[in-house]
Amino acid sequence: MFFRDLKMKPTTIDVTFVEARLPVHMGHRDASSVFGEPLNRQLVATAMGTLTKVRAHEAGPDDICGVTLYLGLRDASRESLETVAGMLDYLHAPYGSSIRRADGGEPVVFGVAEGLEISVDSALAPDGPGRRDFAKMCSDAMKGLAVNRGWTRRADKTVFYFYGESVRSMQDRLSEAFDAHPILASARARRLA
Repeated sequence: MFFRDLKMKPTTIDVTFVEARLPVHMGHRDASSVFGEPLNRQLVATAMGTLTKVRAHEAGPDDICGVTLYLGLRDASRESLETVAGMLDYLHAPYGSSIRRADGGEPVVFGVAEGLEISVDSALAPDGPGRRDFAKMCSDAMKGLAVNRGWTRRADKTVFYFYGESVRSMQDRLSEAFDAHPILASARARRLA
């Protein structure tokens, strides 16, 4: 059936602007695809609101040191903010993340993931395939414990970022993998603040 000359009725929905700040270190990954798009799908599916903007804070090219998500929520009560925080926790939001109304107010602090930075001489991961192999080796060693958030270059080092529930467990698994590959003896893993 074909309808002609349909006229849409204008609709408006009152929203409150909210900001979620995540102190996540990321490399080349796109903050929108990692956090923004999955969160927006959940907000739309639950009719809570929508994502309006994602802003990555960069320490350098392809070196993200934080992400701010700008949201429009139909209900910005503390309970709704806690619900959105739970959605972001499912996406492995790091400890120290917060969400609050854009006009101020008490923030809801959340986060479930600790960060681990692994640096290796760039000669050991000189190109795309080398970086993928190294990241896969680390991911395999920490299977079920961590999520890879990308890599970046700093001087003569390549730095990889992983987030999981326990840095200690991630470091233990990595030390076993590094011991099994003597060429990786120069790799260093440290907790992200």
